[in-house]
Amino acid sequence: MTKELQLREARLGKGKKKVLLIAGAVVLGVAAIVFLASLLLRVDMDRAREIALSAAGGGEIVGESVDREGFWNEYSFQISNNGAWYEVELDSFGQVTELESDWDRGWGQSRWDWD
Repeated sequence: MTKELQLREARLGKGKKKVLLIAGAVVLGVAAIVFLASLLLRVDMDRAREIALSAAGGGEIVGESVDREGFWNEYSFQISNNGAWYEVELDSFGQVTELESDWDRGWGQSRWDWD
C-alpha cells in the first residue's frame, strides 16, 4: 500500500509541474506579444509633429525635443500660431499628455530650455 500511495503522489507532482510550466509559458508568451505590440504602436518623430500641430490648431514648430527612456519616447514641441504659443507633450503612442498655451509671449522670455 505504501508504494501505491508514493506512486500516486509522484504522478500528481509531475502533473502539477506540467501545469505550472504550461501556465508560465502562456504568461511569458502573452507578455512578449503585448511588448511587441506596444513597440509596433509607437509613433515616430514625424507622426508626433503632425499630432502636436493638430493639437495646437496648426502653426509652426519653433522647438522640439525627445526624451528617450529605454524603449519609450516622450516628445515635446513648442509651437507658434498667430501670436499664441503652445507647448505640446506626447507619449510614445501619440497621446497628448500635456497642452499649454498663452498669448503674445516673447520667445526670448520662454521658460523652456531647448537643445
